Formats: sequence, structure tokens, C-alpha cells
Amino acid sequence: MRKIISSTILFLCVLWVNAQEKPTPDKIIYGQCLINDLKQAPYASWFTTGFDSYIPDQPAIDQLKKVGYKDLSIEIFFGSWCGDSKREVPRALKVLSAAAFPEKQIRLIGLGATDSLYKRSPVGEEKGKGIYRVPTFIIYKNGKELGRINEFPVYTFERDLFTILTNKNYTPNYASFTLIHQWETEQVLTHSHTNVRSLAAMLKSFVDNEHLLNSVGNLFITQGKLKEALAIYKANYLLYPESGIASSGLGKGFLRNGEVKTAVEYLEYALQVNKKPEHVKDILQILYEAKEAERGK
Repeated sequence: MRKIISSTILFLCVLWVNAQEKPTPDKIIYGQCLINDLKQAPYASWFTTGFDSYIPDQPAIDQLKKVGYKDLSIEIFFGSWCGDSKREVPRALKVLSAAAFPEKQIRLIGLGATDSLYKRSPVGEEKGKGIYRVPTFIIYKNGKELGRINEFPVYTFERDLFTILTNKNYTPNYASFTLIHQWETEQVLTHSHTNVRSLAAMLKSFVDNEHLLNSVGNLFITQGKLKEALAIYKANYLLYPESGIASSGLGKGFLRNGEVKTAVEYLEYALQVNKKPEHVKDILQILYEAKEAERGK
């Protein structure tokens, strides 16, 4: 009996310890917030550390101060759940503070959830702005975009910002996003006569693998932009025709646009060419959905 009681106590102690060790997830910031909000718990644990530890490049700060900030503003779209945002946003705000950039001309907007596909805010500040990765820093003059820094600087935030503010040639990371945003704005992706082969050719020099464009297609799907998603999936497949990811993405694109038979063909092909076992489950799940839709017709 004593052994049973001792075992029970030990079991309860283990449960109690495990419960104590479970980390409490941070609350996610949705929508516009203030810099001061990031200085409060639970965000202070990463914001204050990142802000205090970053030492801006003083010569670059001196250059920025000479530019002048009249009619300038900066929007910072970030995820309080995102590792890149936790690293880059404190550094950027430290640079802006050191350069005496007016805080009232900085707008912070928290997006999404732990699933990075859902880059949204409650009132849609991100709509029409081509936010495909976070953080995204958009620099404006008189309300017109001068340039942006995608996810992380090409060199340093202070150097990239100076380049943008002085209208020098600047190509951000993920330059494909600039093209895609332009096409989205100009309705190129939804026009029935658009040559997708040309789009793929223009994107080719900006993408290193099939995952980037596939993630943009997935993002469009979550936003309900089904035709835009299909155009991006098609371009990705043209660039990576032997990829299971690109083929299954195209299959999903056709499925969401109601072209079920074509979807099944590409999804079955994706299973044939896929070389990564971890992707089989996802492909089969979409294929099963497409087969069900096919039977229902």
C-alpha cells in the first residue's frame, strides 16, 4: 500500500513539474500599436533586449540626420510571434531613435498568427500593400512609397534606409515580391490574356527554389485571391516542372478555381515526381479532396 501511495505522489509531482515547465505563449499583437506597447510584458523580453544590445553605425546615423525627415513616414508590418520580427524590429527602432526620426511618423502594425500565411490585421491595414513576409518596412514620402525592406536588411537597416531615402538604386531581399505586388495591383495576375510564361521568365532571376512562390500562392489562397494564386502556381510550375511542391501547388490552385479534373492530374503527377517523403501526406490530402470533388460532379 505504501508503494502505491508513493508511486501516486511521484506521478502527481511529475505532472505538477511538467505543468510548471510549460511555457505560456505570448499574446499576439493584432493591428496598430505603439512602441511603448513593445516595452511591456510579455514583449519586453525580446524587444528591450534587442533594442538595448544593438549599437547603430554612427557614421550612417550622421548621414541619416542630414537627409531630413519632412513628409516622410514609415510603416512597420511585423509579427509579435515571428523570430525575424523579434530580431529586426528592435534594431530598426533603435536606428530610428538614434537618427532622431520622429516617433509620430512611425506606424507599427502587428499581423497574423503563428501560421505565417495569415498576415492580416483586424482592420486590414495590410490590404493592397503586398505584405508577403514579416517584418516589412515601407518608407513613404508624401504618402508615396519610396522603397521597402523585406524581412531583413540587404546590408544594415541604417545603410538600406539611407539608400532608399536618397533615391539610390536599391534592390530589397525577395525582389520577386515587388514584381508580384505590382502585378497584383495592376490586375496582371487576373487578366485572361496574361502570358504566364513571361511572368515566370521575369521571376526566374529572383527565386532560388520552388518554396518561395509556392508560399505566395498559398498566401493568396488564404486571402481568397484564387485567380492570383493560380497564376503564381503556374509560374512556379514552369520554373520547377519536376518539383512535387510546385506540381501539388498547381493542383491545389486548379482545385480552388473549380478545375477539378486538371487538379487531379497535377496532384497525381506530384506524387510521381515528389522526392521528399514528408510532403506525401499533404499531397494526398489535397488529392483526396480533389477526388471527392470529382465524384461529386
